[in-house]
Amino acid sequence: MPREARAIPVLTRLLAIGAAAIVCASAPAQVLLDELPEQAQGADLFERVGERVPLNLVFTGSDARPMPIADVFDDGRPVVLALVYYECPLVCTVVMDRMAESFAGLDYVIGRDFNVLVVSFDPSETPTQALATKQTYLGSYAKRAPETEANWSFCVADEASIMAISDAVGFTTKRIAGGEFAHPVGIMVLSPDGMISRYMVGYEYPHRDLKLALLEASEGKISRSVGDWFLHYCYRYDPEAGSYSTDAMALMRLGGVMTVIALVMLVGGLLVGDRVKRRLFGDRAPRRIVRERASEGYTAQSGTVTGAVR
Repeated sequence: MPREARAIPVLTRLLAIGAAAIVCASAPAQVLLDELPEQAQGADLFERVGERVPLNLVFTGSDARPMPIADVFDDGRPVVLALVYYECPLVCTVVMDRMAESFAGLDYVIGRDFNVLVVSFDPSETPTQALATKQTYLGSYAKRAPETEANWSFCVADEASIMAISDAVGFTTKRIAGGEFAHPVGIMVLSPDGMISRYMVGYEYPHRDLKLALLEASEGKISRSVGDWFLHYCYRYDPEAGSYSTDAMALMRLGGVMTVIALVMLVGGLLVGDRVKRRLFGDRAPRRIVRERASEGYTAQSGTVTGAVR
């Protein structure tokens, strides 16, 4: 499938810029700019929906052990991917905070319904930094289950692996003065086989949209109720709005199916009822039959009925 090289507009991608050397000497370590200074040109986000991340990469986990990325995708669950760096003075912390808030609002549980992979794009960062970040967010996750710790992964990687994963998802960064990075802001949702299913750009990840993205990435397989199935079937992603909305055609198809089911149930109920009556009463089952009675005569004068005398 050809790459979908659609760049996110500057006003919505909200690049994080190391402002101390770019904006003014008195600025804080990092600020957000709508227009990119020349030094930050080249950091961008290109959506590559439908492509797959390389599953042969090996990162280093927060326990300092090699962690093949394939391990994150070997259990049939969708994956939320975030590219950050742990010593980011502002932006990446906001991304991870908002992501954790969205996780808390889901009725899905990390490690049971979906996995999370956080990878540092700074090759100088260490497993110790990854572990400290993991402990912070794991400790505040109220829905923590026995499977959560092993499936909410915080990793570091060498430069070659960082380049490979970044290129696969269209996430380009640039180191700037002061040791900071210019980088896009957002997270990605991947299917259980590593296919890029959806981007969520910026700082807001509404839990309803994240749930719909996870359902979409899993093709509805993580549905836990009829309501989940309805959401998956009747909502579609609107690239212009950057969110999910109801699919009118899907609603019409669903309405048609429900109508047919109701008619089948009605007819089936009538047939079953008739069979039950026949079993209970045999040939004496009550029927609405107009019988002529030779012994009776009927008149409809003045609203009276008169029986004829034999």
